[in-house]
Amino acid sequence: MLDPRIAGCKGKLFGMVAVIFISGMIAGAFTTKLVDRYTDRPKSLVLEEGDKEMALQHFYRELELNEAQARALEDVLDEFIMQQADLMAQFKTSRLSGHDRILQILNEDQRKRFKKVLQELNNQRKD
Repeated sequence: MLDPRIAGCKGKLFGMVAVIFISGMIAGAFTTKLVDRYTDRPKSLVLEEGDKEMALQHFYRELELNEAQARALEDVLDEFIMQQADLMAQFKTSRLSGHDRILQILNEDQRKRFKKVLQELNNQRKD
């Protein structure tokens, strides 16, 4: 049979561990909020369709564009978006080509590890 003093200590120990665990969760959540609020994350360099509409409306109001100017500006932004999409496609193709060339150099074990490293890097970029 257990000594009653040991049974009481188990409850206190469990309580302390629970308090420490919950305190760590709260501190982590608070720190994450602070980092998100006070750090500047790089903005996307690619202009997207939604951004185009916002830019058009803003320029239309701020610069007092007439209809012909607004249409010309929209054409320029459309062309710019297409150029960016082409460049992003070229970048992706180039990156994949480089990966393929690297894979040809490596042995089977190294290929597996290389693919794992690439997956980890992709996961970090998404976060």
